[in-house]
Order: sequence, then structure tokens, then C-alpha cells
Amino acid sequence: MKAVRLQAYGDVDQLRYEDAPDPVPGAGEALVKIAVSGLNPVDVIVRKGLFAQVAPLQFPAILGVDAAGTIVAAGTGVTEFAVGDRVVAHLPLNGKGGYAEMAASPVAGIAKLPSIVTFEAGATLPLVALTGRQAVDLLGVKRGDRVLVSGALGAVGRVAVQYLQELGAMPVAGVRAARLAEGRALAGEALDIDLAPSSPDFDYAVAAAAPVAANTVKHVRDGGKVASAVQIPEGADDGRPVAVQRFMAHDDPVVLRRAVDAAARGALTIPISATFRLSEAAEAQKALAQGPSGKVLLLVQA
Repeated sequence: MKAVRLQAYGDVDQLRYEDAPDPVPGAGEALVKIAVSGLNPVDVIVRKGLFAQVAPLQFPAILGVDAAGTIVAAGTGVTEFAVGDRVVAHLPLNGKGGYAEMAASPVAGIAKLPSIVTFEAGATLPLVALTGRQAVDLLGVKRGDRVLVSGALGAVGRVAVQYLQELGAMPVAGVRAARLAEGRALAGEALDIDLAPSSPDFDYAVAAAAPVAANTVKHVRDGGKVASAVQIPEGADDGRPVAVQRFMAHDDPVVLRRAVDAAARGALTIPISATFRLSEAAEAQKALAQGPSGKVLLLVQA
């Protein structure tokens, strides 16, 4: 198969489009012929070696944790999926990722993709869907709760807003002043997240934007909770009793399936800012580094 493989930790010049061995699915895995692969900031972090102590790579390595495509083979013990199924996959950080024509994925990271959802739309979902929904679940919010979502117009934030609406909670989009109208259109209510509040008035918050993470905490009352997918600066709580839980998304097929279902019924849409061919993965990562307003995709089967 063709793949883009990282030769060593470093800049995008270490990404090389070349032939690679076809993956073989192991027990509990399915082999996905990838139509579209989605890029995420973690791809850049891994490429630079900033995650090497947690998940070291063996080179050459294939990056990419988001994919959409069709199952072409199944390993032993796989009964949930069959050859020909359209799926999305959240791939592990093991150097055998989605910048390739095929990838083997644990079935815990796979969900079926209805025909009404394009592969492009499907490839925007796995990591951000898991992150946004799991953040809300960490908070334990109930119907009627008012919840601040900073970075609400980003992909993780959009998932959190949609899920809160699904639960009957009341999301408030924490956005920059220039995007307040967009935030209100998405969530129904919005505030300027750059402005520190005179007094905190939220019991719950999802922090999905690193540059404003400290202000997110400042909006939460004493005894409140923050679920954060980004780094929270030390001292952001000003010594107040605010519970801040930093987390990373983990595979959960039920959570992923429900997010895909939301996309299928039109309740969840993640904007796409740019698409590239697989061979243009280096350019795609450069585009990602510019902080686009939507997802960057690789059209693998273009």
C-alpha cells in the first residue's frame, strides 16, 4: 500500500510518501481501507517527538488517529463488523495510523457510518467526538444545567455543545468577541471568553481552547467542575476550590456511535477547512499548524 511515513522525529520534511507493507488485522481488529483521514493537533505533537515518553514510535511510523472508510478484512473474534461495512475509526498512537491506504483498528475504536454521512464528514469525527462527549460525561451535568464551553466553535467544542443540547442542558459558547454571533447561533447563548468575569457564575465548564483555558476556570464558581481537554495554566483557579480534571479521550464504541448518529440526523456538523491528497500530508500538516477554523483532511482514495 501507499502511506506517508515519518522517518524520524522532526519537521514535516521527515514525512515521506512511499510504499509500505499492508497491515494485517490481529485478534479483535478490523482492517479498514481508508477513504479519508482526518488530521488533529496531536499529529503534530507526535511528529515533533513531544509525546515520545508516553508513546514512543518505531520508525518509519505512520501518523493519524482519525479515519473513515470500508472494512476489507476482520481479525479473529470480530463479530460486530463485516467486510463492506462503512465505518469511522479512532486509531491508536502506535505508528500504524491513518496516513495510509489501509489501517488495522481495534474494534473498540470503530463505529458504523451510515450512507447518509460522507466519508469526509465521518473523518472529522472520531477523536473530537470522543473528547467532547467524554468531557461532558466527566462533569455529570443534568437537564437544565448551564454549562460554559470555551472554544465552542472548534471541533471539540462543537461536539460538547451538541451533546449538552441532546442532554437537555444549556450550553454557553465561550468565544472571542468577533465571533459572538456565531457562538449564539451554535449554542443559543455566548460570552466573550477573553473577559474575566466580575464574579463566577457557572457550576460546570468544558475547556477546549488552550489560549483561554485560564479564563474558563475563572468563570466557574467555588465548588464547580472543569473538564479540560487542554493544559490549564498553574494558578488559574486563584486558589479557589474549583475541581479541574484534565483528561485524554479513550475508545468507547457507544460514545462514538452516538456521535455518528448525531451527525447522521444533522445535529452535529464539523466544518472542513481544507483537503489534500495523501501524498500532500506535509502540506496538510503545515495548514493544520496555522490554526484553521475547520478540520484538515487527507483524501486517501482521491
